[in-house]
Amino acid sequence: MKKLKLGMIKKALFITLLLASVLTFGQSKFTLDGRVEGMPVYWKLKGDNFATLGLDLNKLYSYSSLNNRLNLNWYPSSKIHFQLGLRTTYIFGDIVYELNSKLNGIYNAMYTDDSGWMNLTHAWTQNDNGVLVSNIDRLFFQYNGKKLTLTIGRQRINWGVHMVWQPNDIFNSFNYLDFNYPERPGSDAIRFQYFTGMTSSLEMSYKINAKNQSTYAAKYAFNHWNYDFQLMGGMMNDEYWVSGFAFSGNIGGAGFNGEAAYYIPKSNEVAKKETLIAALGANYMFKNSLFINVGGLLNSVGSTKKVARSMFMMMENISALDYTQSLANLFASASYPVTPLINLDISGMINPFDSSFYVGPSLNVSISNNVSLYFIAQTFWGESGSEYGDIGQMYFSRLQWNF
Repeated sequence: MKKLKLGMIKKALFITLLLASVLTFGQSKFTLDGRVEGMPVYWKLKGDNFATLGLDLNKLYSYSSLNNRLNLNWYPSSKIHFQLGLRTTYIFGDIVYELNSKLNGIYNAMYTDDSGWMNLTHAWTQNDNGVLVSNIDRLFFQYNGKKLTLTIGRQRINWGVHMVWQPNDIFNSFNYLDFNYPERPGSDAIRFQYFTGMTSSLEMSYKINAKNQSTYAAKYAFNHWNYDFQLMGGMMNDEYWVSGFAFSGNIGGAGFNGEAAYYIPKSNEVAKKETLIAALGANYMFKNSLFINVGGLLNSVGSTKKVARSMFMMMENISALDYTQSLANLFASASYPVTPLINLDISGMINPFDSSFYVGPSLNVSISNNVSLYFIAQTFWGESGSEYGDIGQMYFSRLQWNF
């Protein structure tokens, strides 16, 4: 009975938000934008985990992704904003079939799982060959006052300042390797922001997930010495008390930022430990527009031995505690516009303790104002059982139309 009531409440909230949007349509400003893209992928597998499944490590497997995104916005007044974001994806291919059939539909499960309190994901059709799925990852009401903003519904809350790892972000952690989802998943949350001055603000947010776990926290942001600072504290998923600190500024024209968070388990479970996650970064743009970015990550309870990672690490929605199981990780990237329409980029990560590493070169070509062609290789190297050693090499090409 309790489950039935909860399901009815979720549906009622969903319908209420949609009706509110529709009712305001006639007297409001309406905008619609989005994109359509197709992306074939080739995957050269590596690692004992694939071999034990009976997959051929000498074969070049493939899959394809067709994706459509719609962003609808209603502005009934200068203070009110409704947003609906809908993402529809069709994934299919031989590696999808192999992994689904051998691992009980695991590939489809990653795309049909909705971690939010409201289940706003629907699989139109799915089998071992692939899945066609739609997900509403934005559905919120927002009130913008003179000094305060209130947002209710599925939204993205991002408290991180680092460009790769964000220990302060306990609501919507950022997975750097998931390059094809720039909007990132949303949270079912209530967010209150109060601007105490020109460069200072107080924010309080509350989120609940599909497991009815609560995340709540407060953040105070301010500026001093021409640096932006923030202090935060709260609870993540009813499991960890969290306190954090972050800063962002520049030294001699170079960007400089960092953040750290201390996680204290709420329970006395042996598997959960007090953990410090910290990230430091610097970036610089030269006169010729070459952009360099470097960073480092510390996990106080991480290992100095081999740390195996999931074969799906580039697609996982991870938390700050999952960035690495190693004591440290290092990052570097360089980006250069060859012409105004062509951009080259290369990035890399390395685990200095098990010597495994990731290298990701890419090329982005603007064919027109709203059409682009993107090529990227995500290549993982290292010994079996190491952090980046059991994934292999993936090659993507994406044609995208924005409207």
